[in-house]
Amino acid sequence: MIIGRPRSLSCAPMRQRLLWLGGALVGLSLLTGTMVLFSAWSEQRFPSDEVNASLLTRVRGTLTKPIVRAVGRQIQRRMRSRVEARRLMSGLTDEEAIALFLDERTGLSERRVYAYRLAATGSPQGIAALRAVLETAPPEDRAFIVQLIGSTGNHAVKKHLWPFLDDTDERVARAAIRGLCTIGGSDVATRLARILADAQGPETLRVEAALGLGQMGTAAARAALIDALTRDPQAPAATQVLDSLGRFRFAQVGATFEEILARPDTPSDFRVAAVEALGHSSEDAVPFLLAVASDDASADVRAAAAWASGVNPGGKRIGPRLVELAEREPEADVRRRLYEALLPQAEIPIERLLPTIGSEHDVAARVAGFNAVGGAVGRDQSAPVAALFDADIVPELERIATSENSLNVRMRAVFALRRAGTSAAQDALTTIATTARPPVAVAARHGLRVRN
Repeated sequence: MIIGRPRSLSCAPMRQRLLWLGGALVGLSLLTGTMVLFSAWSEQRFPSDEVNASLLTRVRGTLTKPIVRAVGRQIQRRMRSRVEARRLMSGLTDEEAIALFLDERTGLSERRVYAYRLAATGSPQGIAALRAVLETAPPEDRAFIVQLIGSTGNHAVKKHLWPFLDDTDERVARAAIRGLCTIGGSDVATRLARILADAQGPETLRVEAALGLGQMGTAAARAALIDALTRDPQAPAATQVLDSLGRFRFAQVGATFEEILARPDTPSDFRVAAVEALGHSSEDAVPFLLAVASDDASADVRAAAAWASGVNPGGKRIGPRLVELAEREPEADVRRRLYEALLPQAEIPIERLLPTIGSEHDVAARVAGFNAVGGAVGRDQSAPVAALFDADIVPELERIATSENSLNVRMRAVFALRRAGTSAAQDALTTIATTARPPVAVAARHGLRVRN
């Protein structure tokens, strides 16, 4: 008789293999999740497609970008489906939704939701109901429903929105522009380009068309904006055209902005608007803005460039360069803008900045500089500059906030103290809260913290 091995012993290797396999799967899941989270974080913090991205960043982008885009699409799709599920009211048939939409006893806010449902489904009966109501609705309701129809993104309803571009009420026509921009397409860009080019048309519609083209962000929209700017750079809507162009990546529109600033016949206010528009552009606009802030002959343009470099999403690591520009800038107003651009900077060479601020005679520029120092102190109250801020700057800010300065300057003095948040700054805010006039006293009171 052959005696086999005990059953429990023969199964042991199998259980071990299963345990190893399960552990490996769990580890792989954790690794994948960590990779996704890191990719999303790193792509937001250090975009891999930026012009100045390092080699490592660009290599990472081959993995990061697809992950971020895939996860983003899934999240957006899920959120959109939840919102639309509520709006579409899946428990209703089209016939019931039409009946409720046409029932004048139904509240207007509720009827608007049914309008979204009918536009999203796009059935012939639903569209017919929408058109019947739009023919008799007051302009304000007509405008709301027209824009709501476009917000569905349903390309099938686009043909029903075209006629409203010619509505006699400008509110409705503007709503049609916004709705069509949401749906998008080269045909929309073409039609908006015609509106923008119509010098005889209402200025509000031309501005709305320029705004919509900027929001569309397509190559056709960009071409239409550049064409409008080339055809009539003096048009009242040209400032909005500039603002919309500034929302494209700098690599796509940089040549246009460089040409505007280089032309000797470009009006000063138009050059200022062009520079300010680049505050919305991509990070590669920042070196261009810093060059303008450094070298342009116009103080107004230099000031605008300083401001735009600070508000640009990519202008968060330029503190030393801004301080360098402030050291040699002859105009107080430009220095003020440079100090303001320092506020979001994580790295500021305070030792170099303090002498420049100390030599300021313009109170607005001086207070702007104090705000930059106060922000640095608030981030690290153990830094050596904190003691100097408390001893020398806090008493001056308290005097400015309670003296006969402009309201803007007095409020900014309060904000500098609030940014620093030191004990001495809090004491000064307490004094201001009880001695200054509103709204300065109110702003100081809101900056007080509960002390233990």
